[in-house]
This record gives sequence, C-alpha cells and structure tokens, in this order.
Amino acid sequence: MAKRDHYDVLGIARTASEDEIKKAYRKLARQYHPDHNKEAGAQEKFVEIQDAYDTLSDPEKRKMYDRFGHAGQQGGFGGGAGHGRAAPRGGAQVEFDMDDLGSMFDSFFGGGGGGGRAAGQSPFGARSARRQQPKAPDVRHSIDIDLPMSVTGGKRSIEIKHASKTETVEVTIPAGITSGTKLRVRGVGQADPARPGQRADLILTVNVSPHPLFRRGDPLKGEKPADVYLDLPITFAEAALGAEITVPTPTGSSASLAIPAGSTSGRQLRLKGQGSRSSPPGDLYLKLEIVPPPSGAITDEARKLLENLGDETKVRSAPGWPRPSTDSPER
Repeated sequence: MAKRDHYDVLGIARTASEDEIKKAYRKLARQYHPDHNKEAGAQEKFVEIQDAYDTLSDPEKRKMYDRFGHAGQQGGFGGGAGHGRAAPRGGAQVEFDMDDLGSMFDSFFGGGGGGGRAAGQSPFGARSARRQQPKAPDVRHSIDIDLPMSVTGGKRSIEIKHASKTETVEVTIPAGITSGTKLRVRGVGQADPARPGQRADLILTVNVSPHPLFRRGDPLKGEKPADVYLDLPITFAEAALGAEITVPTPTGSSASLAIPAGSTSGRQLRLKGQGSRSSPPGDLYLKLEIVPPPSGAITDEARKLLENLGDETKVRSAPGWPRPSTDSPER
C-alpha cells in the first residue's frame, strides 16, 4: 500500500509554517494517541502522523521530502563514501548505504532504456546497471514491550518468517524508547536479488503497553518522554505530619521518599534519575493524592479531634467567599 503524502496526513498546505505544522500535529496526535484512542487502526494512524511530523518539522528532511517525496527519507545525500547514519527523533539509528542511494537515483532517472541512454545504462555506470532487479522489500513487524523495558532498554527475541522457515532474531531495545518508534535491523529480511549475498532489512515498530501504575511523560502536556509519572495515594496523617515511605520505581526496584508535613493533594515530588535510563536520564514524578479514612473507622474521639483541627484550619476565608451564618456547620 502506497504511503500517503505527509502534508495530507497532517491536513496542511505545502506552504504551511512551522507553527501550523506543530499545531496540526498536536491536534491529531492527541486524537489518535494509543494511550487515549483504543479504536482499531488508531495505532497505525498515530505512527503515520508521527512519521509525517518527524519529516516536516525538520527543515532539512522537509527540503528533501519536498524535492524527492518519500524516497528522500531513505537516507541522506553526500556524507562520504561507504555508508552513513541518520538519527531520527525517536533515538533509533537508521542506516543507509551508497547502493541504496544509487537505487534511489535510478528510480528518478529511469535506470535503463529511454531518455537518450542505451538499455541497461544509468547515470551511475556499471554498478547502477546491476541494480535493475527489484530490491527485496523490507520486512515489517511490530513488537509489544512493557513500560519497564521501554525505560531501561534490553533485548527481545522475535520470530521472523521467511517462506517456509522461521528465524529467531534478537533485537536491542534502546532505553527511553517511546510507542510508535521504528527500529531498523540490518540484514535479517529476505534475500536481496539486487545485492547477491545480502538480505533486506527488518523495520520494527515498537508498541509500549500501558502500565497499571506508571505512565511516560506526554509532550502534549509539556512533559519529557524520558520522565515517568506515578499517582501516589497517601493517608491524611502522612500528609499532615509528614512521613518517610517506600515507593516502587519503573525499573522494578523501590526507593525511599520523604513526604513533607503539610502536603496537599496534587503536590508533585521528584526522585531524580529514577525515570528512563536514557541519556540524559529521566526523573520519576510522584503526584500526591490524599485518601481520607473510611467513615466507619472514625470513632467519636477521632471525630472530635478532627473537628478541632478543622476549627484551627483557616479555609475559604479570602475575600469573595460567603461568610457562614452562626448556625451553619461551615468552618
């Protein structure tokens, strides 16, 4: 299936400004983000939107795309002999080599026959002529990982089918990877008729499964993807008096956290370096949520104590709040 035009994906004109590109991306990413949209096809749509934004938000990539279309995304032009690397926003490195570059030009200039050239010739000479055979398509696969692995990175084995046989491939997952990121694994696809002895690549789309406790930072909320967030329930006593408690971390270990006396619901505490193990590392943010005791657990003595504490706590006293009547239970 042919890839859609990046401008059509974001619903913008080819003359769109940087701000217009960013605004369109934020709107669509919020709509199709896999953490919020569970409809069939939302994940693929989100990946398509991310791919379009990664290209059009980068001036150099956008220039190449405007000139050469999707073929211009396969690598960079120039960069010396042999091979080079281009690092996308997701952090995974995408490799290209000069053979791929020549194939790209063949598609632009005909590669043989017509255009005033003898059959089998191209602007790049004999080596390009050998590439008249269609290149073996890359193998596309997806892999689901849990949030702890997305934070720490690690290795995963996946099975790739080639005709009648199945091959096990070990893939390295970089620390800090986010859902929708694509990884390229060289030489594990089908045999490539255009390059004897070589094989096509594996394009791996990584999906990060939701976690019952933690979530990754959301750029749409102004957060860093390297940071991790946890809603932390605490008791009324811990909030009022302060406490030292043990909390989980996304790496599977535990850490000690000091809750300051007088903390309120919504206060955010930070454990530095306890987020993603990327470079630089992320932090773990804990949002306090005060949980009141169940009504059945409050004795008459405790009720009287709480009422006395309420009398000493000045709330709703700023100008603009209505003054309670003398017989009102308001404090």
